[in-house]
Amino acid sequence: MAITKTTKLNHIEVFPALDSSAADSSNAKHAVVHAEYLDTLDDSEDSDLPVTVGRKTLITKFVEDGGAATDYSSHDVLVRTVCAAIWS
Repeated sequence: MAITKTTKLNHIEVFPALDSSAADSSNAKHAVVHAEYLDTLDDSEDSDLPVTVGRKTLITKFVEDGGAATDYSSHDVLVRTVCAAIWS
């Protein structure tokens, strides 16, 4: 009777910096992480479920150029590890 949602990391891609000569506080100077998740909604009493939907997210080092660092703590542990490694 209750719908459950499960999320699975499908894949991660890392794209190189667009401009290595940009300012250190610019997102263009740093690699970008693209994470794709699969969200599955299920209810054992509903014959139309489960339903799986892909969700993509692009993670940059900063919220905006010159702004605060992006908070990626809600992402999968592997995504957090990759972000920490490329932006350290």
